[in-house]
Amino acid sequence: NVSFKTPTRGEIAHLVIDSTGLKVFGEGEWKVKKHGQERRRIWRKLHLAVDSNTHEIICADLSLNNVTDSE
Repeated sequence: NVSFKTPTRGEIAHLVIDSTGLKVFGEGEWKVKKHGQERRRIWRKLHLAVDSNTHEIICADLSLNNVTDSE
């Protein structure tokens, strides 16, 4: 769980929204090289909304790899 300060300081003039993919590490890349098995990697996507003036995180969400950006 992530907690946020509420309410934000004043009015939000500009809200910056970005997302990035995060690889979830398991047994490691060495196992694929050693045993020669290619397996599907596990990914998560972190979505952030940040106040551009204060750099305060307004919202954060972590989605699974089967969820598209439009959902």
